[in-house]
Amino acid sequence: MRFSIILMIFLLASACNQRVSTPPRTLPPADRIDVDTFGSEETLDIVSWNIEQFPKSDSTIGNVKEIIRDLDADIYAIQEVRDSDAFFRLLDSLPDYDGRVGFGATNNFPLWPGIIYKKDIVTLQSESYIFAGEFNFPRAPYVVEMLAEKNGRQIDFTMMVLHLKAGGDDDDEQRREGAIISMEQYVSNQIAAGGDPDYILIGDWNDELEDPQNDNVFLPFLNSPSDYTFLTEQFAGSATELTFIVGSFRSLIDHIMITSSIDNMYSAHLTQILKIDEVFTNYEPEVSDHRPVAVRLPVF
Repeated sequence: MRFSIILMIFLLASACNQRVSTPPRTLPPADRIDVDTFGSEETLDIVSWNIEQFPKSDSTIGNVKEIIRDLDADIYAIQEVRDSDAFFRLLDSLPDYDGRVGFGATNNFPLWPGIIYKKDIVTLQSESYIFAGEFNFPRAPYVVEMLAEKNGRQIDFTMMVLHLKAGGDDDDEQRREGAIISMEQYVSNQIAAGGDPDYILIGDWNDELEDPQNDNVFLPFLNSPSDYTFLTEQFAGSATELTFIVGSFRSLIDHIMITSSIDNMYSAHLTQILKIDEVFTNYEPEVSDHRPVAVRLPVF
C-alpha cells in the first residue's frame, strides 16, 4: 500500500508539468508584432525574460508567442509564471518548442521560473532546485542540465534560472547578497569537485552591477574575474541599456553570468538587451515591465 501511494504521488507530480489538452485561446494576427530575429544557425541563442506575472493580460499569450517566433532563439529562461495552464497553452501554440515550469522553486505563491527550448536542438537532461526554503531565496534557483546540438557541434551546460529577492530596503539587499554568496560557493564547490564547469546563471537578479563596493551584492562573482563573467556588465551604468523599464527605478537588473570555461570556449559571444517595447508599443501593458536580455554563443 505504501508503495502504491508513493507511486501515485510521483505520477501526479509528473503530470503537473505536462502540456494541457485545452485548445489555445485566440491569438492575434502574426503581423501585429514585428521583432527582429535574434537567433542564427551559427550560434546557440539564449534569452532571459521576466514576463511579469504571466499572463499579464488577455493578449499576453498571443503576444509572447509572436515574439518568441520572431526572435527565433533556442532557449528562453523565464521568470514569473503565474498561471501554469496559460504557460502550457503558450507551448501548445509553439510546435517547435517544449518547456517546463519550475514548480519546486516556490511553494508560498505562484511566481515560478520556467524554460522554453527548441526540441530538435536542445535536450533537457535533468532539473532540480537548490536552496529551497532558505530565507535568502524567496524563489529557489531552478537548475537544469541541458545538451544542445547545433551546427554539427554538441554543447552541454548547467543553467540556473534565478529570480532573487526584490525590493530596495536593507533587508532585501542583504538577502540578495546572502543568496549570491551561497550561489558562488555552490558553483565553485561543484566545479572543484569535478562537476560540470560550464555554468550559466541567468535571470532577474533584482540589483545593479555598477553599485559601489560597499553596497554591491555581486562582489563574490565580480571579485573573481578569472572564474566568472557577467555578460551584462558592458551595459552597467548606461542610461539606455536597461531591462526594467517602468517608473522611476528604470534600471539594468536582469543579468547573464557565465563561468570561465564557457567564456573561453565561446569568446566571440554577443550580448544584447532586446528593446521590444520600442517596436511594439503595447509591450509594457500587455506583456511585461522587463525587457529580455540575450546572448549568442558561436557554435562554428
